[in-house]
Parts: sequence; C-alpha cells; structure tokens
Amino acid sequence: GANALVTYTIISGADDSFRIDPESGDLIATKRLDRERRSKYSLLVRADDGLQSSDMRINITVSDVNDHTPKFSRPVYSFDIPEDTTPGSLVAAILATDDDSGVNGEITYIVNEDDEDGTFFLNPVTGVFNLTRILDYEAQQYYILTVRAEDGGGQFTTIRVYFNILDVNDNPPIFSLDSYSTSLMENLPLGSTVLVFNVTDADDGINSQLAYSIASGDSLGQFTVDKNGILKVQKALDRESQSFYNLVVQVHDLPQLPASRFTSTAQVSIILLDVNDNPPTFLSPKLTYIPENTPIDTTVFKAQATDPDSGPNSYIEYTLLNPSGNKFSIGTIDGEVRLTGELDREEVSNYTLTVVATDKGQPSLSSSTEVVVMVLDINDNNPVFAQAMYKVEIDENTLTGTDIIQVSAADGDGGTNGQVRYGIIDGNANQEFRIDSVTGAITVAKPLDREKTPTYFLTVQATDRGSTPRTDTSTVSIVLLDINDFVPIFELSPYSVNVPENLGTLPRTILQVVARDDDQGSNSKLSYVLFGGNEDNAFTLSSSGELRVTQSLDRETKEHFVLLITATDS
Repeated sequence: GANALVTYTIISGADDSFRIDPESGDLIATKRLDRERRSKYSLLVRADDGLQSSDMRINITVSDVNDHTPKFSRPVYSFDIPEDTTPGSLVAAILATDDDSGVNGEITYIVNEDDEDGTFFLNPVTGVFNLTRILDYEAQQYYILTVRAEDGGGQFTTIRVYFNILDVNDNPPIFSLDSYSTSLMENLPLGSTVLVFNVTDADDGINSQLAYSIASGDSLGQFTVDKNGILKVQKALDRESQSFYNLVVQVHDLPQLPASRFTSTAQVSIILLDVNDNPPTFLSPKLTYIPENTPIDTTVFKAQATDPDSGPNSYIEYTLLNPSGNKFSIGTIDGEVRLTGELDREEVSNYTLTVVATDKGQPSLSSSTEVVVMVLDINDNNPVFAQAMYKVEIDENTLTGTDIIQVSAADGDGGTNGQVRYGIIDGNANQEFRIDSVTGAITVAKPLDREKTPTYFLTVQATDRGSTPRTDTSTVSIVLLDINDFVPIFELSPYSVNVPENLGTLPRTILQVVARDDDQGSNSKLSYVLFGGNEDNAFTLSSSGELRVTQSLDRETKEHFVLLITATDS
C-alpha cells in the first residue's frame, strides 16, 4: 500500500551539478560537467517510505574529455642572447600548461619545420632551448621561431619565440686603407681638414663608437683627429722646421667596461709643400777692405744669402740699391761685387753699399744688408811742402837752441804712408842748423857769424814712412842780421910816414888811414879821431881819416911824432 511509496532525495554533495528524480530515483546531471573544475563528487542519497529511511553514499568520478588546448605562460617569448654565448648553453625556456588529464594533458613542444635551421635545439619535453652553434651578431641579429605546444589528444597552440642576439665587442675598427699619404701647403689655416678616415666597425651601438688619437709622429701636437675621424691642423705648420710627418693614427672602439677595447692603427704620410714665407738671409760679412790701387773688374767681395724655402722660392738674385757713383757692380746670380771705377782713398775712404737679395717666389720676398767697403791706403801721394821757399831773417847772435822757423809738409795718404819726417839734405855743411824730424822746427845748432856766412840756403826734405818712401824738398833761405860785434881794426898799423920839413902849401894831406869793420851799415861806418901825440897841434885828422899837416915843421926842433888815432864805428 501506501508504505511501498519510496521518495529519493540528495542530502549533500550535489554542488548544484546533480539532481535525483524523487520517484524513479534517476540521478541526473543538471550541468555540463568540467573535470578541470571538479573531477570528483561524493553524494549522500536518502530513500524514505514515510516511516523508514535509508542513506547511501554515491562517489562520482568525472572522467576527462580532451576539451582544453595547451596554454603558454606568455603570449610571446623574447630572449636576449649575447653573441659570445658558448654552444651547448641553456639559453631559454618556454612553458605551456593543459588542464586536461592523462595524455590529454601531456604537452610536447615542436618547432615549425620552416623555421628550423638548427641554431637552437628545443627540448620537446622540458621546453628548454639549447644553443647548438656559435652566434655572430654581425651576421644575424635575431631569430624568430614559431613553436607549438601539442597535447596527447592532438590539441595545440602556436606562439612566436624571438631570440635577440646581443652585440658583443668582438670586431676591431678597420681603416679603409693601411696607409694614407697626402701633401698640403705649409700655410694651411688652423682647423683645416687634412684627411678624412673611413673606419668601419662591424659591431653595433657603443661597441662601434670610435675614439681617435695620434699615437706617434706628432711630438709638437700640430695635428688632431676629431671623433668623426677628420684629421685637422691644430697648430701652425712650418715646412722649414719640419717638411715631412709620419703619423701613426690610432682608433679604438668604446665598449662598456669591463669589456676590452679593440685598437687599429694606420700610417699617415704628410708632405708639406713650400710657401714663400722666408726672405733671404745674408751670411756674408758686413765689412770688407780693398786697396785703393785695385784694378777695375776685380771682385771686391761676394755677397751670400740663403733662403730656407725650396724651389724657386729659394732662388736668390742680387742687386745693388745705390751703386755708389758707379764704382761697383754686382753679379745677379753669383753675388760677386766687382770694382767698376777707380778708387782714391784720399778722395773717398769708404763706401756703404746696400745689397738686396730677392727670391724668385710669387710674390717675391727680399732683404737687404749694408756692406761697408773700406778703401785701404796705398802710398801714392808725395808729401808736399806748404811753401816751395821759406825765408827768414835772424840776428846773427841768435842763441843755439832757438827755433827760427817751422816747415810743414802734408801727405794725403793714411797711416804711415801719410806720416812725414823732415831732414836737412843740403846747405848745412857745418851743421849750424838742425831740424826736428817730427815737427819740422828748424833750430840754431851752433853760434853764427854773419861776418863769416851771411846767408844760408838749406834744402829741406820731407819723407813719408811708406815702405817705398816718397819725398818733397823745399828751400829755406836764412839771412843773418848784423849785430855790432866786429871791433874796427887797423890792419896797416903802425903807419910810418916820412914828411919833408918844407911842405910848402899848408894844410897838406900826408896820410889816409883806413880801419876795417866787417859789420854792416852804421855798425861798420867808422869815424876817426886824433887821440894822442898832437900836443903841438901840428896835425889835424878829418873824421874820414885824412891826416893833414897844419903847421910848418922843423926837424931840428922835433924830428919824430907818434900819433895815436882811434877808429870808432857808429
């Protein structure tokens, strides 16, 4: 009856996923089951007839259906790998998961055949990539692999795996040439470009950034290389100081430390081309000597200049600025200065020549020097007396040692050739006079006596002191003036006169007395005086010396008279 009606209910564990038909007892799944959400249920079910009830546990296991695709941990994988990574290294790992169970949840990793070049090996079980060969960033910078994760039930998912190869500094910078050569003008302005180096470094980024320097050959720091590899002039150049440079230019890359740098070098030969920037410089002396009798066309001296420039910039031509009265000429090329006119030191004793040296640059440069030509004396001038004849009058009693006259001769020559010495060469037989050989003063040497020698004609000679002496002569006329130094003398005294006593007419001249006086003029004009023996006044004497008898004489009275007569000069 009524007690046979059983009602079924779920007490617990249904989790809204199951229900039970209360009449038939059918257990019905009310939702799509998801093993991956819940794989086990434990239901407690009750049967009740109204009086009695009984419980039963029903364990339900949800068995898997391959209803999930594998799922990667990232939408895209990207790995950075340095290019110097050792082959065999583990370089990346990918991971996919699948919520299914059993083989439906077992994942295998596979690289698409199209992308397979063998550089990377993908472990199909672990998802780990190993590097199989050496990488070279410079050959290939990245790899893109298409990878799929496949479960045992044939479900799969595909993603991209990017391998970015990281540059490592493993390439040196390389100059396009091992050696460079160039030539430049020595007056190139500072900052001018000499050369541009083309340097390549296969690396990337800072590993290919370059720094330049000059390693050798530029001790004065005249060149510099900037960061762009441009070689420039940094300090003024001068071909005459240095005409050739052999530079070693160094370049290195700039990796981040502690990575090591790579360095390369190149030889740079630089030849400086000449600019006419140096005037000629004179080497020859500024003073020269030439005898005044030098023949015309003789080379007097050689002008010599040098120019440190090269080529025509150093070729020198010579000219004279002021050819000094056409006495000198110069050889344009050889610089030989020749005499073109006769010299006379007594006229012009030195010449100042301005020699100009001009180089053959375009435009030319020149410099000048003054050369003094000293004309050396030759004994070509006679001494010349100031007078051909000198006249002097002196008292005959002039004391010895007295200067009476000075003669003078001039000689236009120089030095000893013009030094005059004097001498008396004639008219002085008894050496009454002497001459000072240096001053020309004539002096009385011995007492003179006009009454013996009233005049002298001395021949005076002037001689220069040249090696072959030259002379001149002059006459000195010396007239002695009378001094009253001669006492009158009766050369015939005593006179003896015989007189007859009968003279006849009186007064009668019986004698003319004469005394001698060698003086001159009044010094020798005599007057006579009857001085004694005429007590009887029988005689008179005229002042001119006529003796007269003025009275009749008588022998018997007085037969002998002795008269004393004086003669006196005036």
